[in-house]
Amino acid sequence: MRDLYRGFGALAVLLLVVLAGGCAPLQPAPDRVPVAQEPPASQGPLAEWLGELAPAREDGKTGFRLLDDGTEAFRWRVMSVRMARERIQVQSYIWRDDVAGRVLMGELLGAADRGVQVSLLLDDIDARGRDALLAAVDQHANIEVRIFNPFRTRAGLLRASAEFVLRGSDLNHRMHNKAWVVDGHLAITGGRNVGDEYFEASPDYNFADLDLVLVGPLVAEVEHSFVEFWNSPGALHVARVARELGSPEQLARQHGELRAWVARHHTHPLMQMEPLNGQPVPQPVTDSAAYVWTDAAEFVVDDEAKARGRGTGSRVADALGERIGGVREELLIVSPYFVPGRDGAAQLSRMSEGGVRVQVLTNSLAANDVAFTHAGYASRRHALLEAGVELFELRPTGPPRWARLERDPTRGPVQASLHTKLLVFDGEEAFVGSFNLDPRSAHTNSESGVFLRDPVLVERLAALHQQGIRPQVAFRVSHDEMGWLEWRDADGNVYRYEPKASLWRRFVSGVTRILPVEPLL
Repeated sequence: MRDLYRGFGALAVLLLVVLAGGCAPLQPAPDRVPVAQEPPASQGPLAEWLGELAPAREDGKTGFRLLDDGTEAFRWRVMSVRMARERIQVQSYIWRDDVAGRVLMGELLGAADRGVQVSLLLDDIDARGRDALLAAVDQHANIEVRIFNPFRTRAGLLRASAEFVLRGSDLNHRMHNKAWVVDGHLAITGGRNVGDEYFEASPDYNFADLDLVLVGPLVAEVEHSFVEFWNSPGALHVARVARELGSPEQLARQHGELRAWVARHHTHPLMQMEPLNGQPVPQPVTDSAAYVWTDAAEFVVDDEAKARGRGTGSRVADALGERIGGVREELLIVSPYFVPGRDGAAQLSRMSEGGVRVQVLTNSLAANDVAFTHAGYASRRHALLEAGVELFELRPTGPPRWARLERDPTRGPVQASLHTKLLVFDGEEAFVGSFNLDPRSAHTNSESGVFLRDPVLVERLAALHQQGIRPQVAFRVSHDEMGWLEWRDADGNVYRYEPKASLWRRFVSGVTRILPVEPLL
């Protein structure tokens, strides 16, 4: 029997060695040449428009437009792709294989057919499992697809589990920042991923999200960030990752299937909006009045090494910490995943007790798409309230503007969740980006964002926060006479436990609260 145990032990060790050998991190091709950032395109609609504006804007200001409407955010992406002349660079944490994802992929393919160079950089958290599609798209002469921090195992539960056990620390780090850059002249950045729910186009579940359009000089900094991540050792060509290489035949088949699929879904709300429905409409992208022009802005992004677990800090976290520490009157926070930790909760409490008004809008447990993350906030709720911090939690039904689609009335309202990342400091400066106030954004994932000091933009962003904390939109959390938590809504209802949350969600959140996992949330 002892010999049998030894045999099983030796077999287990051998299996572990084999799995470990197959789980070593992938590396870029040895002959890969770093890409250099190019000057903005000298031709094309964007170049011509900005050239015409130059005499009136010699001060070098950048134009900004807030995209707080999901359908508008989708439309601006489509319009910007159709205006591209030289290059499109896209960096995304998530790219769903749904209507929004397929339509935008089709737009990128169409741009590539016109001769535009398309660079697509996706984090492997969502790309894994779609190697065949991405490898086929990569076969286009004008498209290159890279995957950031990829799993070596592309399929199979046993090998994937073994890789995570052996490389969990590395794989836990992700590229969470987003960028959409066209011809070096226009950029879209913020917290929005690509998927129906991020553009308010899902019939069941939608995010309230926010990003920014930039046109002008500051776009160069967003593009520089993209190039840094594109050249990163963690960004691998899809051919280095996929188990099977794509082929021109697969590209042609995928292209044809995509066109047919889009044609079959022409009645989808996203397909009915301009410019996809073929109706002639004004071109707001090249309307100078569509932007607020200012030089009072700063783009900040984490080093790409942070997303590979090699970084020593966070530029975005440091910049936010400096601003928060300097607040004297009012701090407005919108963070879908709000996990302040012991130190963060203590700082906000001191600020509130010192006379600073601190208002926080986050997801309620029922609205949070990651139930266990809610535990990191729930464990700090009592202390924050006792210090005078004002807490608001998004209702799962959300505001009416987040549920635009015509629906079967028997199915009930659209489920809503908060995905906006926004802070306003003393009504004088604001931040919009991908950074959540949680340990993952601070220490694990790479993040980016824009600090804005223009009074018009800051006022608009503060107004968005105020819209979000209205009782029709969010529960107000407080203590009752006995010190117990209570949630109030616009209808006068008072809840004594997590409102609208299922028993299972309350169980998951409760169990997570007693586990030592807060640094991972």
